Parts: sequence; C-alpha cells; structure tokens
Amino acid sequence: MTGGIVCEYNPMHNGHIYHIEKTKAAGADFIVCVMSGNFVQRGECALIDKWQRAENAVRNGADVVIDLPVPWAMGSAESFARGSISLLSFFGIDMLSFGSETEKEELLQLCANAPENEKVISLLKKYMADGLNYPSALSKAVGEIFGEEAKKIISSPNSTLAAEYIKQLRKYSPECHILPIKRAGAQHDSDAPEGKFASASKIRTMLENEDVSHFVPDITAEMLSKNSQAGTVHRLKYAERAILSSLREMKKEDYSLYVTDDSGLVSRIHESVKNAESLDELYSLAKSKNYTHARVRREVLNLYLKIPKDISKQAPPYIRILAVSERGLSLLAGAKRKLAVPIVTKHSDMAASDSFGKQVYALQCATTDKFALMSEKVRKSGLEQKNSMKIVK
Repeated sequence: MTGGIVCEYNPMHNGHIYHIEKTKAAGADFIVCVMSGNFVQRGECALIDKWQRAENAVRNGADVVIDLPVPWAMGSAESFARGSISLLSFFGIDMLSFGSETEKEELLQLCANAPENEKVISLLKKYMADGLNYPSALSKAVGEIFGEEAKKIISSPNSTLAAEYIKQLRKYSPECHILPIKRAGAQHDSDAPEGKFASASKIRTMLENEDVSHFVPDITAEMLSKNSQAGTVHRLKYAERAILSSLREMKKEDYSLYVTDDSGLVSRIHESVKNAESLDELYSLAKSKNYTHARVRREVLNLYLKIPKDISKQAPPYIRILAVSERGLSLLAGAKRKLAVPIVTKHSDMAASDSFGKQVYALQCATTDKFALMSEKVRKSGLEQKNSMKIVK
C-alpha cells in the first residue's frame, strides 16, 4: 500500500517523524511526499533549499519526494491542494495521511462539504458583508449550523487544508482513503514546545539564537548546522529591500497580473508599498478584516516573484522528482509506465514538456535564482537547472 503525504518540512522535526511512523503503522509500504519547494504557502522562503530538504526527508523515512511547483506552493488552500493531490494521484496512492486536530473522518468530511451547503453559503455572505474575512465568516457560519466542534476544526489551518484535500481527492483519486493523524505535542504554529515536540514556526524562530536539536532528528540537526555555518540558511529579510524596491517600481495595473483581487487588495498593497519601511510594516498596513496577515504575505511574495494569479487553476504539468530511496526507484519505474505527464529528474528532461510545462519550469528557474539571493552568503544562479534527482542509499 502506498501512502501519500503533503508537506513542507521547513524544517523536518520530530512531529513529522511521528507522522511518517504512524502512516507506516497504518499499513503504508511506501511513502510518497509532495513537498513545497523553495517558497512556502505562508509567504516566506524555505530555510533550506528543496534538494537538501528532500534528501533529508528520504533519510528520515520517505521513499519519493516530489517538488510542488511554486505557483501551487504559494497558492490558496484550494490551489495548494489541487497541485499536491493531482501529483500524488499519478503514483496511485491508496491513502492520504495528514496531520489534523481530529481523527474523526466524518467531521472532516462535514467540513469539506460545508462551503457548498446552502445554509452555510447564506450565512457566509451575510458575515462577509458585515466585514469578516472569508475564514472567519466560514468558521462562524459552520459553528452556527453544525456546532462548536465543527467550528473549531474548520478554524484550524490544518483542517482547512484537509477539507481541500478531501475535495481534490474526489476529483483526482476517488478510491484513495484518508488517514487523519492527530498531532502529538505542540500544535500548528504553537509558541510553546511540549517535550520533544515543537512546531516548525517555533523551530524557525529558535534557530536564530537557540539549540533546536532536541526537537529535530539528528539528520535534520546536522543539515541545519551545516547550512548555518555556511551562511546558507535562507530568510526573507535578506531580500527585504529588493522586494520593496521591486514593488515600488511596478505600476498598479501590473499588480493585477499577480494579485488575486476580490475587493480592493491590489489598491491596498499598492498604497501600502509607498509608505512601508519594512516588509512587516507593509503586511500590517495592507491587512484588514477582509485580508488576513498570511494572505497579504503570500500576495506580496507572489508579486515579487511574478507568479501569474491564474496559473495554479490548472494541475501541475509535470512531476519533478527531488529525491528517492532505493526502494522508491521501483515505485518510480512503475509510475513512468502509466503517466500522462512527464517525469522530470534533471534539466534535460524538460525538453519533452509541453508549452505550459515550459512556462512553469521557467518560473521555477527564475524564482530559484531569487531564492539564491535570500541567504547571508549569496549563492550562484542556475540551481534549478544544475540539480538533479538524488538517489539516497
């Protein structure tokens, strides 16, 4: 049986190891991961480049790690799930395993169906008209109709993604069943470690001044230490002036190519950029009741990276393999025989891709070149083209 996992591993910590172990205990013989690349959905760059993180994941129990291209990795929950599930479906996964605040499948199914419920839709429109942003309005509407437990679940970031995974599974892999795994220890974005568990956000913060080895597997600790010493831990702060400069130079009409604007976000960001002296100030000026801090961060980075706003409405046009175990090679060989899209293990493989594939790959190359500038040590360009699939023995 093949288990699928959607991840960022930014960085991979003890909670992720627990997740993989629980997935294997549930019967998964192989673990296929779709992993966000050099940029992640919270509107930040990843700490460590995707090739190192993918190799680290295989050394810690994964068999195949697939790159989630930047338009989907930086998209809404719906786009993120569409990209991830469509890629996993090519490997014929039997179950999708994900972290959740509940293991009650029926409750997650209810939350997945809630946005299409007529009563929820009616209340959702009312609450958004009253000034609530979409997540808050949806949470309030679900709570009013289905109760506090459902409200709590749909309000959590992981469960929001879980609901989108369920919807995309119906389209791309209807035979696949779900395996929600209740989190052990620290919750998502928690600032308080519990035992050997700490959230990835807490670990990223601690990494600047504290020892995180208690919260991550040894292989991750070695990777973080190596990159810290080399000056290749990536942070958005290293590109702060470049981002502000780029956005100030852009015309307002150009913003509309990259920002998903339902009611004025283009104008808010465009005006805020003129006055912001830092990225944090830009986020604070642009956010509102309608636009969450996370949404603004993501849209600002999409602007800087020049990610076309509608590109992620389709599924990814190719499968880029970042790392694979020796066991995973057999799974990869089987997938190659039945895939309708090309498998890419190195730069030259892109020659077989269609025009959409080449467009996405060009974005990957351009955004990775910007990523290469987001660390203390400036890295060479061309990382996307130079790096190939790593076979981990």
